[in-house]
Amino acid sequence: MSMKNSRQYDYEKQQQKTASAAINVAQLVKIIAYDPAKMTVDVQPISKRLDQGSYESQPPILSVPISCQRGGGFAMRVNYKPGDVGSVVFCDHDIDNAVAGGAEGEPNTERNHSSSDAVFMGGIATGGGGVSGLPDGFAIGTDDGGIYLAVTDSGIVILGDVEITGNLTVTGDITATGDVVAGGISLKNHTHGGGPMPT
Repeated sequence: MSMKNSRQYDYEKQQQKTASAAINVAQLVKIIAYDPAKMTVDVQPISKRLDQGSYESQPPILSVPISCQRGGGFAMRVNYKPGDVGSVVFCDHDIDNAVAGGAEGEPNTERNHSSSDAVFMGGIATGGGGVSGLPDGFAIGTDDGGIYLAVTDSGIVILGDVEITGNLTVTGDITATGDVVAGGISLKNHTHGGGPMPT
């Protein structure tokens, strides 16, 4: 390869490298703010970027819409907190109009793979830590397994206090190891003239 061709090759390789670095695909981020009303997060990328020979912190990405399980008038929402670590993906085109209206339309700009078009995909476990103490099956609960609702092969299992606002209809028996209180009246200590209820 001649000197001229070698310089041309090096130049083209550098141009490809520069172009590739400008394309955002996905990143790991840390949440710095969460807006439950708007379902958005402000995030800080946790991987530094190489800039002219040194690694520098990347700027935060603000008002990132959160991807969640939602449809048919139902939704599952996670209450994110600052410090939670998750991932974002960067959409191919400007998503401002699509997010605002939820309908097909022309993008506002011609930007591609921009950090302005990030979507937060959810949390991940870091440092080798995971979720412990949950039963097998589909489970929703705290990280330490202290409270959960799980759908298992044998039925639905709930660990923790349950508060119900509304009516409760049961088809089948109710078994309680403790007392049952209705309208301030204890089932264990309620009397019917002749004395307490038999045990």
